[in-house]
Amino acid sequence: MEMHQSPHCGALTRKRSRCQSPAMPNGRCRMHGGMSTGPRTPEGKERSRKASWKHGRRSRAHTDARREANQAVRLLRQVLTKL
Repeated sequence: MEMHQSPHCGALTRKRSRCQSPAMPNGRCRMHGGMSTGPRTPEGKERSRKASWKHGRRSRAHTDARREANQAVRLLRQVLTKL
């Protein structure tokens, strides 16, 4: 089937005209295909879960270590002020 004979997407573009790209089986083109349905496979779900994984300065381990260090500094200052 020729491209000009295939069904068109028809979604509204930013210029408020109809999209003329060829449609996929869902009726929209690759640009206007709709929102993602999310991961389906266990590997994809695991990758998605790890995408928001906190690391570095905002990780729980780093935050706890910083909190303990601050407490130690406060304790040392209290000891020094008593001397």
